[in-house]
Amino acid sequence: MESITVNSLEEYIEYIDKLPPDYTLSRGQEKDFSLLPSAMRCDEDGMKLYSKSLRKSFIEDFKINSAQYVDSSAMTNEYEWLVYAQHFGVPTCLLDFTYSHLVSVMFAVENAFKYEEDDEENSVIWILNPNKLNQMSIKRSEIVNVSYGDNKCLADIEYPCAITAKKSNPRIAAQNGLFVYFNEDKPLEEIEIANDCLKKIIIPHSCGKKILKSLFVMGMRFVDIYPELSSISKDILLKNKIREFYNMEENNE
Repeated sequence: MESITVNSLEEYIEYIDKLPPDYTLSRGQEKDFSLLPSAMRCDEDGMKLYSKSLRKSFIEDFKINSAQYVDSSAMTNEYEWLVYAQHFGVPTCLLDFTYSHLVSVMFAVENAFKYEEDDEENSVIWILNPNKLNQMSIKRSEIVNVSYGDNKCLADIEYPCAITAKKSNPRIAAQNGLFVYFNEDKPLEEIEIANDCLKKIIIPHSCGKKILKSLFVMGMRFVDIYPELSSISKDILLKNKIREFYNMEENNE
């Protein structure tokens, strides 16, 4: 699998610009974790955190307890419930991706000012070609629309599959989000066709502050990807940290 390390936003954009146009999806991660949904992960001893029956009960509990907040008539099938539950923290078999490669890099470095100076870890951005993934998984290249399309193709699939759904809440819409659906607990980067549909971009934590500053200068804000009141305070604090970081860089030159 192709892997590259970038140390600045300029290097990141340059790499993205040279990619084939079918690499339309990406996922930013603060750490180099496997591409596996939260409901399918294991603990430190390799034991599964949640059984299939337990995962199903999570969704049923969510349906019951969210009734006063969610218009259940707007949910046309189980996949839409999965999408909605996923965005409110319920462990599911979905993995978030986005059409926006800038949103992905924001996710990857959003906590950069919390890193220690000697932090040697890396953030990661995965770039995915969903057409090739789905061609292998369901024998057709288009992304499956679980809100308005035929969902039968998702039953008993061996490989993960890229899906989309109607934008049922402001956060999904703001993040230009969609998902990869898993039926098995094998990480996406370990499937046989990973080399043909997946690329990995590594960002050292030591470069995170500089990249976050560049994103801020370009107009990226937390409120743009988390459209809620608490993001305003995050942006106010980020602006101050960016100013302090800029002054420190100026003094070191």
